[in-house]
Amino acid sequence: MELGYIRRFFTLGPVYGLVVIAAHVLGGLLMANERKIGYKLAVVASFTPFISNLIVYRSLIGVSFLSAIFDIALIALLLHTQSRSHQQVWFR
Repeated sequence: MELGYIRRFFTLGPVYGLVVIAAHVLGGLLMANERKIGYKLAVVASFTPFISNLIVYRSLIGVSFLSAIFDIALIALLLHTQSRSHQQVWFR
């Protein structure tokens, strides 16, 4: 919902939308292929819902509290010490 608003009403909105989608797709694809850049890209992509909410609603949570909980859980799981140590040991 936020991404559609940004794409429609901002000049560089379509570029932002493509970058967000590419970050999510490439982050997951490269993490599945055990690349360190994929992990870093996935971490950056996990923060994009908060950036979008901040642009559209002027708050980090946005409209849906449940959606915010899942976004926070994704960040917490990616930045957990066991996830980071797994990435450092096994990823190329």
